[in-house]
Amino acid sequence: MHFYPTSPGRHWARGAFTALALLLSACADLPFGARNQAPDFVPSNARGPAEWPGQIRRIALLPAHDVTGTLTAEFVATYDQVWADALQHTQRAEFVRLDRHTLAAWMGRDSIASTDALPSDLLAHIARETGAQAVIFLDVTHCAPYPPLGLGFRAKLVALPDARIIWVADELFDASDAATAHAAEHFAQRNATGPGEPGSAVRQSPMLFSAYAFQAVANLLPPRAAPATTAVVAPVPAPAR
Repeated sequence: MHFYPTSPGRHWARGAFTALALLLSACADLPFGARNQAPDFVPSNARGPAEWPGQIRRIALLPAHDVTGTLTAEFVATYDQVWADALQHTQRAEFVRLDRHTLAAWMGRDSIASTDALPSDLLAHIARETGAQAVIFLDVTHCAPYPPLGLGFRAKLVALPDARIIWVADELFDASDAATAHAAEHFAQRNATGPGEPGSAVRQSPMLFSAYAFQAVANLLPPRAAPATTAVVAPVPAPAR
């Protein structure tokens, strides 16, 4: 047996269906980030001092190292400049890149992981050759080079020449996560320099996505100490006569 709505009910049902259709049509025209209002992903897995060490003025930047063993050397090398640009943007110190040929001449390998056993004199040699007070390692721990993109990496800042760990961050960025995708889109929109839709491009390009991820982690470096302020002492009024 079938029950049919009365005439007013039919009008209500028709109106509700029309409203729903219009809403779905409008949502289809919205950009990706506007369809799902999840908050932006904010990386936070970093440990280090509360303020930037004042004695660290120059940092030697080692080439990226693939700890997964699945990436080609040419692909991993494309991360070197993107990571360097992200660090320079923070203005925490002067970052000096050590290119792969130089590192290979010094130790027989063109990259090294932060967890590897280092030659006994390597850090002292880097300090002498670059004048740096610290060195930063970059370990690529995960990479999905096709959409949905993914990038995981560990960055470690180490004092020279005593190998004391100053700061370390370890993060995974997965574009299949809505919050991460939104954060990448917003980064791309803020830094867009050419035509096209930057939010779509950053979800398709491994290099654009890595620029977002590297900058997000570089921003976790300890902030510089606030400049000291000099207290202003008000003059003491002369006693009334």
